[in-house]
Amino acid sequence: MTRLRGPHSLRTRLFLGIAATLAVSTVVMLAVGAILTRQSLDRDARKALDRQVDLIVAQHEANPLPRGETTLGRFLATEQERLAILTPTQAELLLPDQGAEKLRSNGRADGTVDVHGEPFIYAARLGSGDAIVLLRSARNQSADWNPFLVGLAIAAAIGAVLAAIVAFLLARAVAQPVTRVAEASRSLAEGESPEPLPVEGSTELRQLSTAFNELSEELHRAQDAERAFLLTVSHELKTPLTAIRGHAEALADSVVSPERAGEVIEREAQRLERLIKDLLDLARLRRRSFDVTLRATDLGEVAHEALARHMPQAQDYGVNLVLNADGPAGAIADGGRALQALSNLVENAIRCSSEGGTVAIVATPGRLAVVDDGPGIEPEDLDRAFERFYLWERYGVARPVGSGLGLAIVAELATAMRGRVTVTSTPGHGSVFALEFEPAPVPDHTAYARLTQR
Repeated sequence: MTRLRGPHSLRTRLFLGIAATLAVSTVVMLAVGAILTRQSLDRDARKALDRQVDLIVAQHEANPLPRGETTLGRFLATEQERLAILTPTQAELLLPDQGAEKLRSNGRADGTVDVHGEPFIYAARLGSGDAIVLLRSARNQSADWNPFLVGLAIAAAIGAVLAAIVAFLLARAVAQPVTRVAEASRSLAEGESPEPLPVEGSTELRQLSTAFNELSEELHRAQDAERAFLLTVSHELKTPLTAIRGHAEALADSVVSPERAGEVIEREAQRLERLIKDLLDLARLRRRSFDVTLRATDLGEVAHEALARHMPQAQDYGVNLVLNADGPAGAIADGGRALQALSNLVENAIRCSSEGGTVAIVATPGRLAVVDDGPGIEPEDLDRAFERFYLWERYGVARPVGSGLGLAIVAELATAMRGRVTVTSTPGHGSVFALEFEPAPVPDHTAYARLTQR
C-alpha cells in the first residue's frame, strides 16, 4: 500500500510548520540577544572608561600632568586609548554639543564622538582647572563584540539543528497514528480486514483510533449479518421456487392431477409473493424511506380497520376474529403504519391458530394487542421472536408460519413510531403480541380517515 510522503502529506506539513515556527523563534531570539548583548557591552565599556578617567583625574589632582607647551593641550596615546589634557574650552570644542553641555553643567560627560572621521567612545572630567578626556576607539569595541556574535551564531546553528530534530519527531508522533488510520481505512474499503489499531498518543489520537476500531467492528458485524440474511433469504426463495418447479414438472409428466399441482403452485406463489413484499418493506425501513408522521391517533379505529381487512382470511381459516375496543384508545402514532404493523400480527395469529380458534384484537389507550389461543412460543424463544427468520427456522416445519420477516418488520415499525412491540406466551395456550405507544387524547374521528387514504 502506497504511503503519502509528498509535499502535501500531513507529516511533511507538520514538519515544515513546526520547523518554520522554531526557526523564526530562533532568529528572533538571536536578533534580540545580539541587540541586548551589544548594548550590555557598550554600557560596560563606558563604565570602564568612566572608572579609568576618574582614576586619572584623581592622580592629576594629586600630581598635575602638564598640558604641554602648545596651545592644543597634551595628548597621550596607547594602542587602544587616547588621553587628552585640555582646557575646558578646548574640551568643549572636541566633544559634541551634548557632551560639552554636560561637561559644563556637571563636570563630567561620556558618549561617542567622531575624531577625523573615526568613531570613539569617551569619558570627560573637569579637575584642577583642566579637562581630562579619555577616548577609546569604537572599532576596537566592535572587535570585542565579535566573539559574542560568533558564539550567538554557533548557538543559533545548534538551536536550528535541534529545532529540526524536534520538528521531525513531533510531526512523526502526530502523523503516524493518522497515517495508520488512513491506511487501515483504505484497507477496509478494499474489502480487507485490518488488525485493530493501537490506542495510543494524545487524547484526540486515542479517540480517533478507538472510533476506527469501533467502526471496523460494527462494519464486520453488519457484513456478517448481511451475508447471513442473504443466505437465509436465498434459501427461503429457493424453497417455494423448488416446489413450484417440481409440481410443474410433475404436472407435465402427468404424475399429479392438475388440481393438486395448481393448489401447491398457488400456495407457494402466495408464499413467494409475501416473502418478496416483506423484503421490500424491510428494505424501505432500512433506507428510512418510510414516511412516519406521529400524531394523536385513535387505536380503536386502527383495530376496526384491521378487523375488516382480515375478516375474510379468518373465515377461510375457520378462525373467529373478534374485536375488543370498548372505549377511546388514543396514542401518539402513525395511523397507517400502526395498521400495517397490526395487520402483520393479526395475519400471523390467524395462520397459526387452529380451526375453530379465536383471535382477538384489543385496543386500549396507547396499546394494540393481538391475543390468540394457538400453540404458543417456548420461553427460550421469546427474546428472539422478532429476529428475522428465527421463528420460521424454529417452527416452520410444524406450523404454517409466514415469510419469517413479518415480526421483524413489526419491530422496525414500532421503533420508527417511538414505541415498542412485546410478546408473552404460554406454550399450548396461545400468545399475546402487543404494540405499545405513548398515550394521548383521542383525536377527531375524521383524522384517521385521512391517514388511511394515503
